[in-house]
Amino acid sequence: MKLGILTGFSEEMVRFAAEAGFECLEISGPPNEWLENPGEAEKAKKLLEENGLTVASFLTGWPSIRADEEEAKAHLERLSKIMDLCKMMDDAIITGAGPMGYDPGKSLEENVQDFKRVFSPIVELAEKKGVKLAFENWPGRGPYLDGGSLAVTPETWEAMFDAIKSDNLGLEFDPSHLIWQWIDPIQAAREFIGKIFIVHAKDTEIFWDRLRRTGAYKRGWWTYRLPGFASFDWHRFFALLIENGFDGNVIIEHEDPRFGGERRLLGFKLSGSYLRTCMMKS
Repeated sequence: MKLGILTGFSEEMVRFAAEAGFECLEISGPPNEWLENPGEAEKAKKLLEENGLTVASFLTGWPSIRADEEEAKAHLERLSKIMDLCKMMDDAIITGAGPMGYDPGKSLEENVQDFKRVFSPIVELAEKKGVKLAFENWPGRGPYLDGGSLAVTPETWEAMFDAIKSDNLGLEFDPSHLIWQWIDPIQAAREFIGKIFIVHAKDTEIFWDRLRRTGAYKRGWWTYRLPGFASFDWHRFFALLIENGFDGNVIIEHEDPRFGGERRLLGFKLSGSYLRTCMMKS
């Protein structure tokens, strides 16, 4: 397992990541100039290599499961370019939250059929090019809500992976989104261990006093935290991954308001140190 961070691409962040002891990056975008000009991507790869880093994945947008033919085609063309970029970057993965577009007026089975219609050509192309696709389990507007994500719970994952059976389709597993849904991340990871291609290292803190006063339907009773600053059992989680032969990358996704602004990079460093300890003791 390599430990890295999610970031936009810049020389400053590449050098920071290397100096902080990280080994890989998940790059958001990716930059359009990399897709249009392979020479720019090669320059970026050289900078990464000079700093001992690799690209774990490219975080991008998926088409909505409600996409019409024209929209789906446009996304397929862009994703095809990103797939080529993944191969250039030594088999990076394509990741993204979603797919969005859940319709609560339809059954889960009907939503999954929409997913199958839109994503089957994408998965077929990924298989042809030898690139893996991983859905981050971010709920978007909310689990099972209008326009929200489909890939949010073990129930929906099972339905999606049954609809499109492919070794190239999996998860970017993020425990934080399961915690506030009261889904046990360890149990979910154990059930879908073979589909976890990459991990988002992010935690969630529950404010129990607020929750008991306002109930679950009012906002403000939970917030995202960096690993090491909430209560998820990362030791146990990494032990599960190691026991099952997981050889993917672990990416710190920083959304912790305690470490905003000038403290943002400090947050990455502190969380990175904590996670390395968890990995070694697992």
